[in-house]
Amino acid sequence: MSAIARRVASVPHRTSSQTWQAIVDLLAPSAGSARTALLEVAGPASVIIAEEYTSSAPIVVLPVEGPRIRIRTAHGGDAADGAEDEAPLMSRPLDQPGWRLSLPCAEDDLDELRAALAGKSQISVRALDDDVPDETKARAASARIVINTDELELP
Repeated sequence: MSAIARRVASVPHRTSSQTWQAIVDLLAPSAGSARTALLEVAGPASVIIAEEYTSSAPIVVLPVEGPRIRIRTAHGGDAADGAEDEAPLMSRPLDQPGWRLSLPCAEDDLDELRAALAGKSQISVRALDDDVPDETKARAASARIVINTDELELP
């Protein structure tokens, strides 16, 4: 599975809310439903960034097509260096409906942040050590191919 990685500078270069705004601008630079959905979860996303969960575990984006995207945040002294290295994405991964985004979170805050994201079907929160399965590819991999050998013997 291929992935695109990005690091976004956070505190003290920018606040956690400004960091989330930079991530939204990276993923959904134009007005539309994806940008709206991301902006609607600015509160919980900013908390996750402020707690620096995103420095040790990535925000994972699963677009409908193309590689997954992993976004980490840089904090402290790393943020100043990271600000110079921020690069835009070459595609618009959230333009097609059906994308998903997963935010990392410590076990202590999972229930509270899951409640805050209730009703946001495209955006979820997971434990720091959990991986994000790609359900689309898993369904394709589990598809069963049936070959009728009797048909192979026909002229």
